[in-house]
Amino acid sequence: MRDLNVVEKVIALESVELLKNLTPDQLALIAYVARQKSYGPGHVILSPENVPDGLAVILDGSVELLKDGEVLDTAHQHDVLGSWALFDDSPLAVTARAVEETVLLEIRRDDFFDMLSDHTDIASSLFSTLVKRFRALLGSTAGA
Repeated sequence: MRDLNVVEKVIALESVELLKNLTPDQLALIAYVARQKSYGPGHVILSPENVPDGLAVILDGSVELLKDGEVLDTAHQHDVLGSWALFDDSPLAVTARAVEETVLLEIRRDDFFDMLSDHTDIASSLFSTLVKRFRALLGSTAGA
């Protein structure tokens, strides 16, 4: 797969639940720090032994999610790996392994926070999205 331009990266980032409330201009800022990487079949992308340093959007291919050697799920195009890794440096409980030639759009935590420090409007929108997610998990939409 050829390297994507900024507009194509923005389109890929629009599929990320965490980023869904951002404008195209805000997504473009994130696209500038996102890097495209390819992995061959069988390559372990994430594992409990290695702390993830950001999130990845699957651009092409598929990734098995395994726990104790058992396949739990398979992620495909537009799915996200390690979305919480932008905010938390704890190891993941699963292993992510490329099933076939797989291309990811990776956003490293350090690059992400450097960008956020100059664009607080993006941080505000992300925190709003996170709060809504937590409320949904708790089964409450009340402001308490």
